[in-house]
Amino acid sequence: MSKGRDRWDTVERLYHAALAKPADGRPAFLAEACVGDEALRREVESLLAQNASADGPFTRGAVVAAAGLVSDAGHSTLTGRRLGAYRILAPIGAGGMGEVYRARDTRLGRDVAIKVLTNVAVEDRERLQRFEQEARATGMLNHPNLLTIYDVGDEAGSPYIVSELLEGETLRDRLNRGALPPRD
Repeated sequence: MSKGRDRWDTVERLYHAALAKPADGRPAFLAEACVGDEALRREVESLLAQNASADGPFTRGAVVAAAGLVSDAGHSTLTGRRLGAYRILAPIGAGGMGEVYRARDTRLGRDVAIKVLTNVAVEDRERLQRFEQEARATGMLNHPNLLTIYDVGDEAGSPYIVSELLEGETLRDRLNRGALPPRD
């Protein structure tokens, strides 16, 4: 397992453990759990803050089916930059291979989701191949219940996939209300 993946597993474990605690007990929990690793504590706190933001895209806005991605510690946001014809508006989520952003397609005047492979993942040949395979496989599918891929590209060594932007409730929020019926 790669060093970046080990790091994310730690972040994810601490995030879920902190989320299970009352909000007023989280700082003490993280101080103890992250002793000697201030960057780890800050990263988990950042995820908790995004989760708690009632007005942020993580709780209300876009649900992107491609958001199974993890950011690397210390990554910089792309907000405000351009990838090809797409202007990055805001982060949506992050997971094992990269980051997902809300963006504006300046040619067609519509909002889209852009999944960008992170630098660590770009350096990992296997992840890059999985990313490219995902783009090809998803781009060949056409079904009303599947995310539509609009474009793929590479900007300054950062591969990306552009897809439709799905608005609505996150899967986490839906599951917090209870289990989904088998039909759903």
